Amino acid sequence: MRLALVGLTHPFRGGIAHYTTLLCEALRRRHDVRFYALSRQYPELLFPGKTQIDHSDSGLAVQHEASIDSIAPWTWVTTARRIREFAPELVIFSWWHPFFAPSFGTIAHLSRIMGRVPSCFLCHNAIPHERSRIDLWLLRYAFSSAAAFIAHSRQDVDDLRRLRPGVPVSYNPHPTYEVFTPERVPRTADAKAALGLADRRVVLFFGFVRAYKGLDVLLEAIERLPADAGYHLLLVGEFYEDPAKYRAALDRLTAENRLTLVDRYVSNEELPSLFCAADVVAVPYLSATQSGVVQMAYAFGKPVVATRVGGIPETVVEGRTGYLVPPRDAQALAGALARYFDEADPEEFRQSILQESDRYSWERMVETIESVAAEVAG
Repeated sequence: MRLALVGLTHPFRGGIAHYTTLLCEALRRRHDVRFYALSRQYPELLFPGKTQIDHSDSGLAVQHEASIDSIAPWTWVTTARRIREFAPELVIFSWWHPFFAPSFGTIAHLSRIMGRVPSCFLCHNAIPHERSRIDLWLLRYAFSSAAAFIAHSRQDVDDLRRLRPGVPVSYNPHPTYEVFTPERVPRTADAKAALGLADRRVVLFFGFVRAYKGLDVLLEAIERLPADAGYHLLLVGEFYEDPAKYRAALDRLTAENRLTLVDRYVSNEELPSLFCAADVVAVPYLSATQSGVVQMAYAFGKPVVATRVGGIPETVVEGRTGYLVPPRDAQALAGALARYFDEADPEEFRQSILQESDRYSWERMVETIESVAAEVAG
């Protein structure tokens, strides 16, 4: 098939850029794909982090046309014309935030009007975690010309059906990030030793720190665990909010040598050592639709202790690939962590994660897109 893909890629950083790049590569193994990417993601005044650019030596890159400026409407029209000239059977939008409703929505509208090309929105989050008053208006504009949707969680499926009744919505779990797993994965003991964490029970929190991620609950859970039992929090992520609310707990755990803080965006080269050093990955979100961090953990064979919110229970199999606890419950979170270290067999968890891997393959994602394209064409 001829497919057009719209979204984010290198040189921008983060999970959405990684995801859309890997999706493009997977689609190109079977189809003719043109990737129309953002040349500007956010204006600097609106970006909460230090930089939007990925400075990894081995950044994930794929051939694309950086034709879309998120705040320049003439580039939206130009991109729609290029899509019309390419004449694809489907335009796939990698969707994650209402900020892109004007640009993506306009391209979708013009593609339908000028070239009779249907659009499918592949939604990471149909509705954002942190909402503003105009979000629903923006979503209705962006989605109003969509011929189909693909969602990574059942919650998003339900939300999309409410937003666009009658439009087909397909479900496919978030694929994994095995691309970051080296051919020779460091042993956990060696990775711990390299970070000065030998003989520690290492719990990894990974990703941008925002209020809905529940870091405050995790910090309380770690403090509830016995100080002499070797529990150690490896906290890796850039703060997208004021860290002052966490400062007291961070200082206490640091003083007790129970916390290693890496408060920045880490390069692709650093990922393997951090995940390999972890015994378990904590995903204590207060709200969520799905989580790329869970799939990153699975890529390294690491179990997760996560909250029972959104679509996370769809990907965490209780007692086999991790444990689930209620959100905002530090005692339950601490208990699940202790249960893993005191009772679980890490190799059994690793084998269970491996057995689940087919559900999270990029090939399955491509097959879902193929089915959507056939349905829309029909």
